[in-house]
Amino acid sequence: MNTKPFPSLLATGFIADAAHEGTIFPSAGGSSADPRVQAVYWRCLVALFASARITNPAQRLALFCNVAPPSIDGIALAAVLDRYGVEFRHVPLTARLPAGRTAAWGNVLYFFDVLNALEDEPDDLRFALVDSDVLVTAPLDPLWTLLDRNQFAGYVVDSTPDEPINGLSRREMGEIAGALSGNLPEPPPHFGGELFATRLGHWKSHRAVFSQILEQAMTGQGPAAGVLTEEHVFSIVFALLQAPVADAQDVIKRIWTSPVHHTAREGDQVLPLWHLPAEKRYGLGDLYRHLARRGFPTELDPDHFRTLAGQLCAVPRRGAAKLVRDGVRQVAAKLGLLL
Repeated sequence: MNTKPFPSLLATGFIADAAHEGTIFPSAGGSSADPRVQAVYWRCLVALFASARITNPAQRLALFCNVAPPSIDGIALAAVLDRYGVEFRHVPLTARLPAGRTAAWGNVLYFFDVLNALEDEPDDLRFALVDSDVLVTAPLDPLWTLLDRNQFAGYVVDSTPDEPINGLSRREMGEIAGALSGNLPEPPPHFGGELFATRLGHWKSHRAVFSQILEQAMTGQGPAAGVLTEEHVFSIVFALLQAPVADAQDVIKRIWTSPVHHTAREGDQVLPLWHLPAEKRYGLGDLYRHLARRGFPTELDPDHFRTLAGQLCAVPRRGAAKLVRDGVRQVAAKLGLLL
């Protein structure tokens, strides 16, 4: 019997925008060109890779970025990422909307450059691209198993047909898919940007569809001229493809943990992947600092790590200490004393 594990790669991508390229990233507190905002993302992605290494010791990991890892908080992040066994891929961003097309999330089409950079990898490689504000808290086998039966996997975000999603509703995305295919589908599911998983052979087979939509978005011409984000691209392409696409809700959840929008529930803590957009400046930063104080350990008891991450990031509930700690920081941020 062949017991050799299948090849897989977990990755995230990060673009450090120049001053003239910056757009607002609301949950990070400012412009993507602001070094303080970029530092927030660097701390998050270190926490991501640390969590992946601690809970999946043999997992192949990679960072795709347009700049070399800097020093943040007096710490050389290149050495930290190397400690966690993270492959660094220097890949510039080419899939960018023209200046002025959008005020927010201006570099999130980077997924296309990331996947194109994997051209020389084997077709059977199982690949997952996740946002940098994700934590891995359990073995990733359930994620990779989704690709046994499906060509792609993504995270379906519950939304109504006419609810605006960064500029397009599900109904409008369905109309774009209909204009491209000649068949008007029902409003397609809204696939979030926090997870895109596939085998590279399937990506290569369907890349032209992604490319067509991106070209129309970047030129502002054609049915997909109004596309602004990777979520739009994923949702429209998956509506067009005659290929099985898995909903990974049993693997990942977008968990909102702010005082005004809290969706964490009992049971979320057992999911392998937590997407924590409201914790970029809070719990994920706290986890980064916790790891830094301990020299960025590569081996911790996974159950202890998951408990720690839950306490710092309010999964499945917010403790009193976190409530006070975050409240103080939120007041300081409003006063301009903290990003």
